[in-house]
Amino acid sequence: MAKKRHIPQSADELTAEWFTSTVGFKLGARVVEVSSITTIGEGVGFLGALFRCGLKWDRAGVELPASVIVKIPALPGTNRSSGETIQAYEREIVAYRDLGPDMGLPMPRFFYADFDKNPAKWLERPFTFLLEKLPLAAVNWLLLRLIALSGKVERRYLLVMEDIDDARPPAQVAGGSVDDAHAALGVLARFHAHHWMRSETVESDPILWPLDRTPKVWQASYARNRDVFRERFVDVIGEHRLAALDATHDQLIELTNQLGSAPWTMLHGDYRLDNVLFRPSGDLVVLDFQGITKGRPGWDVAYFITTALSPAHRAEEKNLLKAYHDALTESGVSDYSWDMLLSDVEATKRMLAHRMVVTVDTLETEIEGSNSSFVDILVERVVGWID
Repeated sequence: MAKKRHIPQSADELTAEWFTSTVGFKLGARVVEVSSITTIGEGVGFLGALFRCGLKWDRAGVELPASVIVKIPALPGTNRSSGETIQAYEREIVAYRDLGPDMGLPMPRFFYADFDKNPAKWLERPFTFLLEKLPLAAVNWLLLRLIALSGKVERRYLLVMEDIDDARPPAQVAGGSVDDAHAALGVLARFHAHHWMRSETVESDPILWPLDRTPKVWQASYARNRDVFRERFVDVIGEHRLAALDATHDQLIELTNQLGSAPWTMLHGDYRLDNVLFRPSGDLVVLDFQGITKGRPGWDVAYFITTALSPAHRAEEKNLLKAYHDALTESGVSDYSWDMLLSDVEATKRMLAHRMVVTVDTLETEIEGSNSSFVDILVERVVGWID
């Protein structure tokens, strides 16, 4: 029997010997010491853990990083279940390892990745068929079984990438500035144009799901969480917005079909402020490719605006959208009109608000030192953008 590969899943496994056998082997050098390991991004527990690892090498070289970032999955539980259910960990490795050189986004340098293969990949097609064909009550039952099972999965994943240590990380919780938004949307437009209707990248791997995949999952989750969400948030969002969420629920298939139809491109899928770094030079670096997908570009645009900016910035929204659309057309896209963008942005706002209900029971996002969670802040911000 072949020896099982070592894929570290905790900080104490990130040794000099392991780095030498992986990153060092690729770079032709030996790590003599892991000088420090620091956990970063604590306080908002999403789908994984990040470690900044200081490395000392056996020789000098500009290509040898003084530190790297290592990303591993969340521990078993709610967030791990969410990550496994949407195959987030494997999707991100595909993005860095296979698509990175042709991603069309400024992203950290990729050093190494490894993961356990899915032992039940053959189940995906029949399972997806059932999620599309069963009535909502049955979809909900099946989905809850999947979530429970996914939380116990022990597949190992690991990604090693460049440490962007000179950049300013915006504070997602506090919200961003309009200037930051303009810069981030300009980069996003060029990314969308790079992959515009390009099957060789957008459809290069079946794990890069289309945006309109299994909308009944979202409907079933909304029905499951709606009453709990109402009790928790109705005083924040108001009855009129709750009624708007219910109306979106009734129209979800139509909205999903709109955002999944041509003209499509590759979508980052989680293009929010925490995933964009701003360097002193003015250059941006984009992080976190766990949600890459295929669909209309208005999805990424509205996702960024509604999560990065509060509804108080509504007066600036048209200028932001105009700047994005100008950058898109200047990059060679001629078949995505201004009216299409506006329509897709409004559809996305409604769907994102709907997903605040959908995900309220599938993510633990407590903020250290606070009585609230990141979900509380996002609900008020995102739902506040719908009329």
